[in-house]
Amino acid sequence: MCIDKDIANTMEYRIGQVVVDGQQRSLSCDGQLISTEPRQVGLLIMLIEAAPEPVTNASILAQLWPDTVVSDWSVSRLVSDTRKLVKQAGLEFVLIQTVHGRGYRLSVTAQQQLQQASVKPAHSERTVAATAVAIPDVAAPAATVPASATPASLTPKLPWLLRWGWLLSALLSVALALLLWQWLQPPQRLQLGEPVNPIGRILWVDDHPQNNLNEVHFLQQQRVAVYTTTNSHEALMLLSMYHYDAIISDMGRADEPLAGLKLVQTLRQRGNDTPYLMYTILPSAEQRRLLQQHGAQGVAVEAEQLYQLLSGHLPLQL
Repeated sequence: MCIDKDIANTMEYRIGQVVVDGQQRSLSCDGQLISTEPRQVGLLIMLIEAAPEPVTNASILAQLWPDTVVSDWSVSRLVSDTRKLVKQAGLEFVLIQTVHGRGYRLSVTAQQQLQQASVKPAHSERTVAATAVAIPDVAAPAATVPASATPASLTPKLPWLLRWGWLLSALLSVALALLLWQWLQPPQRLQLGEPVNPIGRILWVDDHPQNNLNEVHFLQQQRVAVYTTTNSHEALMLLSMYHYDAIISDMGRADEPLAGLKLVQTLRQRGNDTPYLMYTILPSAEQRRLLQQHGAQGVAVEAEQLYQLLSGHLPLQL
């Protein structure tokens, strides 16, 4: 989504229930203004302009801290504070995703929900011109069909339509046959994507696996076999049949805010001592205490923290 900066500064964007106002440089959630810093709004606008591509730390420093010497730690703190801000405001999914070694970007879920809420009154000639050019495009299709057209004038097109109709029917039949063949194949979950001579195997339990694509890719580059499931019931079945070197889980799934905690509790009660790591957003001190009490080996909020924890159980090259 490449957005002209002048236009972006006059727009509102909605991500879930959060609205980013480019003109007022403000955030609101469910219609209520959120107390925020200008850099937090600036960060979100940068991520929106760049989506789906990531924004590097250097770009964020150059735009939000111009002519100021600060470290990358300032960017990490800004991202962390912005995540915490929207989480406390009620956003139910990850807004900003860490892209290992490249910077930050809007999460896949945020990109799917991103939409332009409105356009403010024009503040530049470029905006007015863009609006004026769009008007003829809307009216143009009406002129392509003459007002005097009758069913008889459309008759010569019928043979062409019949030929394409036959071709589409044939393609649809092939597609249905392929779908039926694929549906009849036995499940191959545990053989898909396994690297040659893996250094370890991980079971990742998360009801939104698309949020972890970058982390999974990094681990696969390290020759770690990663298998995913979206619920605790299937995870327990897989763990009863196969051996894994570690388990990664989120905390809340569907309508169970403590699903990850319940899973590790069940595993330890069954005598399964597979290393268990929690990868979640802003876990409370009480949640950390309960996880440790029930036998979890660690809690990570950032990808780098997760890799460090995993390196205690797998020979990762960090």
